[in-house]
Amino acid sequence: MISRRLTAVLRQVVRLSFFLLLFSHSAAKDAPASIDDDAIRDAFRLAHDGFSSDELLVRDDLRGQFVREVEKREHRTLGPADECDVLLRLLKLRKSGRLAVPTTNRTRGDSEWSAVGEVAARVVSDRHRVSLDTLFADPRLRAEFDREAALIAPAVDLTKARRSVLSLRKKRSLKPELVLRVAEWKREVITMKMEDARRAVMDKSISNGPGVYLFRDTSGYLYIGEAKNLAARITEHLTGSDRLTLAAYLASADGTSVSLELHVFAKDSPASKLTMRRAYESELIRSRNPKFNVRP
Repeated sequence: MISRRLTAVLRQVVRLSFFLLLFSHSAAKDAPASIDDDAIRDAFRLAHDGFSSDELLVRDDLRGQFVREVEKREHRTLGPADECDVLLRLLKLRKSGRLAVPTTNRTRGDSEWSAVGEVAARVVSDRHRVSLDTLFADPRLRAEFDREAALIAPAVDLTKARRSVLSLRKKRSLKPELVLRVAEWKREVITMKMEDARRAVMDKSISNGPGVYLFRDTSGYLYIGEAKNLAARITEHLTGSDRLTLAAYLASADGTSVSLELHVFAKDSPASKLTMRRAYESELIRSRNPKFNVRP
């Protein structure tokens, strides 16, 4: 359980920040008025091959066909913002019951890449503060998700990784992180392979400011910690961590199986204060369940 002091801090952050963020930032712009709902329905009817709109989001072939059908009706090429907006409107039509296009084919959730998908989705969501719908609808954010998934597991099946995230959401297995959403933490989220992290330690290119760090691999999160000086703490972990189980794991892992995620806070971030940074760390530990963190 989180200590009473940390719980009080969490509550204070929520109270003070509630009005700072009512909605997620959207990466999309308004679609042209000429792309009406009927055109979106017709394009989906011709492109979806019997699958749901979620499957269209994750599969390159169905998505590409849908975009081409919309472009035929528009007589032009859709830009990334327009593509995102049209896909979000498609999802809105489905959720409101106004899509009126039956689906006859079903897909099963893929558990093989669910841990990789979750980590990649959380990284992109943390960076841009967007919903999963926007993450997969926006082609730029979707490409960023693909890059993050491949950093964790170079041989990842991207379609299955994307699908696994939507499956986790349907099962309500992606625990929300309210504290991370309602405050302006003034952070930068950086990811790198362990071999790059070791070079960064040698080059002294890791921030010496405050932050939270996360070790990950294809099984999910390994260890989450906070530090007043990220560079010093990461150096300690890579040269002989005081967390014995983590040290043993890192020593036995090759350069591609483990990756590092850094949440680097600005000097004027609320997380420059120890109590706030620990509240942030505790929320990540609660929701992401890293295997090597000691449980109270």
